[in-house]
Amino acid sequence: MVKEFIFKVFVISAVIFASPLYAQTDDVSKDIKKSCKAVNENENAMWSDSENLCSISYTFDEIIIHYVGGWSVNGASDYGQMYVYNLKDGNLKATYKGRFKDHHFHGFGHFEETYLNNDGESVTRITIGNWKDDKADGFVYQKLINNVTQEIGTFYGEMKGGNKNGNSIVFTGTKHVDKVVWEDGKYKSHDESVLLKDEVSYGWVQYKYFDNDVLRSSEGNNVDININKISAQDEN
Repeated sequence: MVKEFIFKVFVISAVIFASPLYAQTDDVSKDIKKSCKAVNENENAMWSDSENLCSISYTFDEIIIHYVGGWSVNGASDYGQMYVYNLKDGNLKATYKGRFKDHHFHGFGHFEETYLNNDGESVTRITIGNWKDDKADGFVYQKLINNVTQEIGTFYGEMKGGNKNGNSIVFTGTKHVDKVVWEDGKYKSHDESVLLKDEVSYGWVQYKYFDNDVLRSSEGNNVDININKISAQDEN
């Protein structure tokens, strides 16, 4: 399972760096140009003939939405970029860079949003992976950053209809790693995975290849890392 996750993460990284800045609309018709300009006739809407791109900006429910990218008669299509701003102060609330279909996130994309959690703290959530009808669907990398406490949580796993579903690997800070199973967004079970901890992996390499004794620095009493047990469970 770990190898499969590593491979998927590698593929995601490759797609991110290979993505074009913008993607031109294929088979442009007069109807597509008219559809772009008619999104909101009282505000900014522009079609670029030289680039075959639609650029629109409009206000909605105390936010400003700006989009530039491919277009169809049903709205945003193919590759595009969307930016969401707070109408009152102009702060950037969310961005999406990726594939669209019928004006929805659909395909591979990178979504980043900042919001307040239940404690009123600012949190930034980054979701990179596959989307279907505006919801994360498929293999996803997700990171949560608490902008107040600076705590970071990272999730690699499957999502379905916007909910975590199936196997995943969850990192909390730099010390705790779990293999977590979900079903329709609800937690089912988990097992702690010590083998995925960087410090243990580093210690195993030092011991195996360089014949070095390694101490677990995160432990208050510098307890020896148990290298010999492949399960990496601590001895009593």
